[in-house]
Amino acid sequence: MFCPKCGSSNDDTAKLCVSCGHALPAAAIPPEPASDQQYYTAVLGPDNREYYLDHFSRFDDEGKISPTWNWSALLVTFYWLLYRKMWVHAAIYLAFPFMLWGVFWIVGAVAGGLVGIVGSLGFFGYAAVVLIVMPMYANALYYRHCRKMIETVRASTQGTQRQLGELAGKGGTSRAAYISIWVVNCVAMIGVLAAIAIPAYQDHAARVRMAQALTVGRDATAYVDGYFNQYRSIPRNLDAADFMSSLPPSVKAVSVDNQTGTIAVTMKGGKAIDGKSLKFVSAIIGGDHLNWTCMSEEIQDRYLPQDCRRAR
Repeated sequence: MFCPKCGSSNDDTAKLCVSCGHALPAAAIPPEPASDQQYYTAVLGPDNREYYLDHFSRFDDEGKISPTWNWSALLVTFYWLLYRKMWVHAAIYLAFPFMLWGVFWIVGAVAGGLVGIVGSLGFFGYAAVVLIVMPMYANALYYRHCRKMIETVRASTQGTQRQLGELAGKGGTSRAAYISIWVVNCVAMIGVLAAIAIPAYQDHAARVRMAQALTVGRDATAYVDGYFNQYRSIPRNLDAADFMSSLPPSVKAVSVDNQTGTIAVTMKGGKAIDGKSLKFVSAIIGGDHLNWTCMSEEIQDRYLPQDCRRAR
């Protein structure tokens, strides 16, 4: 160390200059680099820190990774990867079954008759990776992820405290897993509600249309009754009653068969009833009176009005 007053050389530990007695400035002590334990502590964050520190220390002592067991990686693998900010690994895990399916589909197509065996091997291979390999080496995977992050920060950032701060920001845990679980649950709930509500609405809409068809059919039977009472025969059509100009939106057409006396109300709208007919079958009672039976051979009973169902 050189004296700032006289320029004499002094020992680095000296407090006074040996030549002039001037007080020497305190020697700057370079900061000690952080230990691996400190780097791990920063990058892990507070959640389950001791658990991972124990495994990381073991890997460092052995100089290699070894099988362990991580229950989170078994039960909620994708969410655990998101929680530990292993974004690339989470994306690979999500895409893995699709990639595996593609590979085995190609292999199965080439193998021809062995497609069943190849598919079974693919299924058991995927199950083994997800249920055994992943939880067994999850801690090692996370260890390598953290080591890579530490090495990157140490190479790009100067100053121990800045390195530790940057690792604390990049590492730790993420809320993405909780958000993903919330989104998946919401989507599942919406799907369940839709699976219940949509068919129920469709059934209700079909029954409403059938009620309109029943009204049209009864109007047609009333017209045919009047015609029969006057002429003692079934009309050739319903043109005189002008039904086609006043049909509701749910009815496509209404017609009468003058040979059998059957009135057919053809429906439209709704997969369950579209193009199908509600029929009113006539029978002559006492030679001068028509008796009507409402029925349908095409439409399920649950959509039909109560009076038109088979089991009455």
